[in-house]
Amino acid sequence: MKFAAIYARSSLGKERQGDTVEHQIAMIKEFAKRTNLDVVFDNNFIYEDDGESGFKTTLLQRPAMKKMLNDIDKGLIDTVFFKGISRFARDSGETITTAKRLNNKGVRVLSLEENYDSFRDEPTMFQIYAVMAEQESRKTSIRVSLGNKQKARNGLWSGTVTPLGYSKVKDLPNEELQKKLYEKGAHKQSLYPNEYAHIIQKVFNLYVKENMGRKKIVSWLNDHGYKTNRGKLFQEKHITDILANEVYIGNIVYGKTRYNYVEDEEKNKKIQQTVHLSEDDWVRAENAHPAIIDKELFEMAQKKILENKQLHPHPKRFNAAKHPLTGLLKCGLCGGNMICQKRTNKKKDGTKLEYRYYVCSTYHKQGRNVCPQANVNADHLEDELLDFIEKKLQLFTTLNMSERVKEKDNKKQEINKEIHQLDIMLKKKMNASKTLLESREFYDIETFIELNKEIQVEIKKLREQKSNLEEASQSLNNDNVKLELMDLYKDFQKNKPNDIDHKRRVFHKLLDSVVFEGERVQEINFSNALL
Repeated sequence: MKFAAIYARSSLGKERQGDTVEHQIAMIKEFAKRTNLDVVFDNNFIYEDDGESGFKTTLLQRPAMKKMLNDIDKGLIDTVFFKGISRFARDSGETITTAKRLNNKGVRVLSLEENYDSFRDEPTMFQIYAVMAEQESRKTSIRVSLGNKQKARNGLWSGTVTPLGYSKVKDLPNEELQKKLYEKGAHKQSLYPNEYAHIIQKVFNLYVKENMGRKKIVSWLNDHGYKTNRGKLFQEKHITDILANEVYIGNIVYGKTRYNYVEDEEKNKKIQQTVHLSEDDWVRAENAHPAIIDKELFEMAQKKILENKQLHPHPKRFNAAKHPLTGLLKCGLCGGNMICQKRTNKKKDGTKLEYRYYVCSTYHKQGRNVCPQANVNADHLEDELLDFIEKKLQLFTTLNMSERVKEKDNKKQEINKEIHQLDIMLKKKMNASKTLLESREFYDIETFIELNKEIQVEIKKLREQKSNLEEASQSLNNDNVKLELMDLYKDFQKNKPNDIDHKRRVFHKLLDSVVFEGERVQEINFSNALL
């Protein structure tokens, strides 16, 4: 039995307008019932992509769409319903290509809004509807953008999520305060300070008056139990955004950036590109709502930010591929990754000393109160692990591995010969099966079935034998890996790895993970090569 599929997608904006996936599913089922369509619905073939943007994602980036297309490829579905072609995809090219794919598989496509039925209408009609849906979607996007710009000009907050420290007047829990603000002419979309406003004041005071850096501010806030308006711990990005946001001096600024979504053909997904617009294109409404921070303090913060940028015009970027234990070293206290940082100290004579250390990424982002794991000297830790690995490698020399590998190599050659013979026999049996099919008319049905069954049993048996031999051959490869380890151990004896690149190659070849807790390594997990 084949089933009818329902695909429903709702973006966040559509949900607010009542166009939920539940509404779409109910509408499609009612349509099928009223038009007496001979289709069978099953909950296993109802595909829901909730809150997925048609602009920001390709079809295969949406989990439900991907599952539906896979089920169609398996031959489980013969009909697909959409509320409208715009729910299918916003990109007309992608829509048309996928519709052709469904048509080639004999799948019937019905779209309620366009009254389209692929069994009745020409394919060109679907293409026209797809192009029209894409154009309408772009018009809607432009209208929304223009509407948001006008709201900003009027001093209103157009976003769904308000900045930390503010609520929209309509969302204030104090009804009496809300009423007073309305009486004074406040708009329901205007911002008003809420119970988080004191956190914003604290951030600016710590940064400007107490000269704390952003990382220290994060630690201070998290250590004192402060949370964001979403109940999350603070991170450095939160502080960066707060310090630069004019909203806290009463201004509304809109249109600093624009987002383009470009399709990456290799990865088959859309990538967000941020375009920074000229300040001349921004919309700014000053004194639009009560300020949390006075302008003098805000300007002092901007001055400090600018000075720091001038001192460090090219901020250091962490290169995950450079440091030896990056991706391997884990914090035993919180389970987070440990990342490598560098610090340069200058001696009195002008000599620079570089110091590398590993730090828990949780502590680095959220402070000591979240994870108290102390930093560890990178050189000392790496040397300790190299000593341990050298002892581990030394064990292989006592096994006279080179002799064993030669013996295994001979065994592998024998196995390969057997596999070659099996391939010849398999080819003969496949040809026999083909010949039997071509000469089917010369046999009665019972004889044909019996002969064919015998050939298929023999083919299956040969394939199983070949599979077992291939597994045996693969297991012998581990000894070749061990022979490489012997060469590596010889290199250790001659020249122990001492530069960063060499260390990284060794660690990532031999280790799966290292757990560090307190002041020592608690666990070392080796790769299969050293097991």
